[in-house]
Amino acid sequence: MKLIIIILLSIISQIGNAQEYKKINSSKLIYKSNGFFAKNSVSITNKDGSKLPMGFYETKIEKEKVPIQFYISSKGNVDGLFIIYYYNKSFCKTILKEGAWQSDVYFDSAGKTMDSLHIKNKNIETYNDMLKKWETKSQLVSVHYYFDEKGQIFKEKGKIYKETYQGLKHDLKIYDYYENGALETDETCFYYRKEYDSLGVLTQQIDYNWKTREIQTLGYENGKLAIKKVEFDEDQIWNPDGTINKSKKTHKRNHISKSYIIETEYYPSGKIYRYKKNGESKEYTEDGKEVIYSQTVKGDPEMDNETEPTADEDLENKVYQSGALEIKPEYPNGIDALYKFFHDNFIMPEEEGLQGTVYLSFIVEKDGSLSDIKILRDIGYSTGQESVRVLRKSEKWIPGEQKGKKVRCLYTLPIKLPLQSK
Repeated sequence: MKLIIIILLSIISQIGNAQEYKKINSSKLIYKSNGFFAKNSVSITNKDGSKLPMGFYETKIEKEKVPIQFYISSKGNVDGLFIIYYYNKSFCKTILKEGAWQSDVYFDSAGKTMDSLHIKNKNIETYNDMLKKWETKSQLVSVHYYFDEKGQIFKEKGKIYKETYQGLKHDLKIYDYYENGALETDETCFYYRKEYDSLGVLTQQIDYNWKTREIQTLGYENGKLAIKKVEFDEDQIWNPDGTINKSKKTHKRNHISKSYIIETEYYPSGKIYRYKKNGESKEYTEDGKEVIYSQTVKGDPEMDNETEPTADEDLENKVYQSGALEIKPEYPNGIDALYKFFHDNFIMPEEEGLQGTVYLSFIVEKDGSLSDIKILRDIGYSTGQESVRVLRKSEKWIPGEQKGKKVRCLYTLPIKLPLQSK
């Protein structure tokens, strides 16, 4: 198919270059663009609806006011090469077969190919509303290929940048690729989406459950499940054609929402670290025991912050939660200074693509020293131990205060790897 299009494009280009285009005023014409899948994708006739005589023509489209060149066949249809020139000197070459669209190729002002569109049959997962399930079937789609800066399609070099498959109404299938040719994204719209790192390791998967109307997102760190999020939105409309859109209706004042978001985070061992539903959170140790706190440093939206202080019979040694103190403990010059210290001192494992969040907990004592440092969660490769080593090297903290007195405080610190300098 591609070879035929290339030969056809070459032949028509040569014919077009050899011919003189008859200029015709657009006010005398009716120009219609009827869509890729129409029998007559592009039609150009006289104002009275009669067909133009066979030949090569040049005119300007009234709406866009840009010049176009085209050929009218003996049947009165736009046939062969159809060229549109744009103000920025870029242009589009369209191949038509008796009015039926075959392909588009877009060029920049230097004549380099930017992207192209073609029609083909492809096996794609499609929602069957009668059976209430997704099934694979062959259908006619328009295929959009994206090109690199040099004007060469990545696919021809074994490297694809992006390709999309579109039906009559919306995108059906999307592939994105890294420059090294590795698959970055595989998506069947409203069915699933998978994302990979440049090494081919799955980092995220989104699944649409058409029975429960839930959207499930799975996040992976180093190939292991790190977080699962399940969302249900009562205002989403799951359409019979396999698309999803938002309802525009408004609810009554006292409406009780049925929507929910459930998030579950996991230790690298696969055991639950934290469970959160609609803002209410529970944390667990790796051996399954519930932790009585759920708080974090200021500015981390991923963890809860406001909790009641821990009860302790010995008030002098009482340990408070950070979110419940009048004056919270603070690292000298702020938390950004601490993260900069980590950036300058943390030795990152030599493991390509390693990323994730290490969580430490510790007590900030009354004198600013740290005690009871624990690794709540790490991402393997001794990242937890290295985080503890760096934390022990850091300066003393400014202790928290309650009712004018310095107090002991339990603190949870997230450390996102790889570390960024600020």
